[in-house]
Amino acid sequence: MGEGRPDRARASAAKSPAQAAGLFRWAFRSYLAAPELPQDSLVSFRRERVTDFSIAISYALMEGAFVGVIADKVFHVHPMWLAFLSAAPMFGNLSSVAWARLAQHHRKVPLVVALQSLLVALVAAVALVPETQAGGLVLVGLMVTSRLVIGGLVTVRSVVWTQNYPGEMRARATSRLALLAYASMTATAWLAGLALDLQPERFGLLYVAGAALSSVGILAFAGIRVRGEEERGAPPLGSDAPAALGGLGAFLILRDDPMFARYLTWQFLMGVSNMMTEPIVVYVVSRELAASFSVSVALTFALPMGIGMLLLPLWASYIDRVHITEFRSRHSWLFVASQAITGIGALLGSLPVIGLGRVVLGVARGGGSLAWQLGHNDFARPERAGLYMGLHATLTGVRGAFAPFLGILLYLGFAESALLPAFGGLGGWTLLLAAATSTLAALGFEALRRRVHEGGAGREA
Repeated sequence: MGEGRPDRARASAAKSPAQAAGLFRWAFRSYLAAPELPQDSLVSFRRERVTDFSIAISYALMEGAFVGVIADKVFHVHPMWLAFLSAAPMFGNLSSVAWARLAQHHRKVPLVVALQSLLVALVAAVALVPETQAGGLVLVGLMVTSRLVIGGLVTVRSVVWTQNYPGEMRARATSRLALLAYASMTATAWLAGLALDLQPERFGLLYVAGAALSSVGILAFAGIRVRGEEERGAPPLGSDAPAALGGLGAFLILRDDPMFARYLTWQFLMGVSNMMTEPIVVYVVSRELAASFSVSVALTFALPMGIGMLLLPLWASYIDRVHITEFRSRHSWLFVASQAITGIGALLGSLPVIGLGRVVLGVARGGGSLAWQLGHNDFARPERAGLYMGLHATLTGVRGAFAPFLGILLYLGFAESALLPAFGGLGGWTLLLAAATSTLAALGFEALRRRVHEGGAGREA
């Protein structure tokens, strides 16, 4: 009996390196390796990896939560400006229908390169902002402009992905691109937070360095070809699509596709509840609880982003297998939990409890970002994907234009006016109200899932 134990111990020890190697191979395949794509798609994917890792540095430096912490601690802005900064990323989405129309009549790669170059110039310009009250307004202006540009990048690149990556592999391909972007954004925010703890007045140098590093991604993307646009002199993809995209023309999609209209309705409600919470979290963590730069950046931005990054491959595999309505009906409950836990943390004045809520948000965010970028493809024909994405992103901008302000007003309250009586504010209960709103949206997605399933709707490539 005793002689068997060493043999079993040696066998167990021998398995450990093999198990570790197997885990490493799985992680590499899931997180880093290129998926099995056609050769032309694979060339595009490899170049986009470089682009996403480098240009994401500029995305991070112009992210609402990150700039909000700088605005609060360096410029000491009014809380309503924090709401404005949280809303700024959504303002870019308001222009998405216009970007989609522009993309219909222009080649995609030169358009993306031009937008990326403009973004890098805006990031570099932050280094010139003076540390004055007026400088705070200039910072806000630069950020809003950059988010308009990023809105165009998101819309046009979604068309590139639709053309270059087959539908059954699209989520896995784009998730690995998003993974690199998330890793870059998380690292940028974390390192920048540590640097600002030491020398907050030198924030301009961070923006100069970020702009320089992002320029590498522009060079990489310039070499990409979009499938269908390779032939010299060929018209841009989608140029034969209906031109009636301006004004209310795009909203005819809602009339012609009632399932997509219902999907956007519940997506709108879920988005409002999420956007209400972000300026509140910045205000509570940075100002009320007086956390440091690094802790504030970690809780408002880096922690949710980093966790979302780690879970992207798992979410991508799930999204590739199911209709978007099934995904949303399950996934939405994570947002409910995140908002409820964060609300309890705000009521208790507890950074650890708020941190737990942000961890849950991170679990949700990886899948949510993929679903946001790809969900419209389950309703749209490939040649109309840009129009669907443009409408979807524009409605995101609409809710982003008011939801952060609504959140701050409900949290802090407001003085008596000619139209409204004085309101003392709900405080942390605002976040619990957001959780209740998300619950309603989750139930709506479940009803839509059943409707789609009963109708036999399938995925469109």
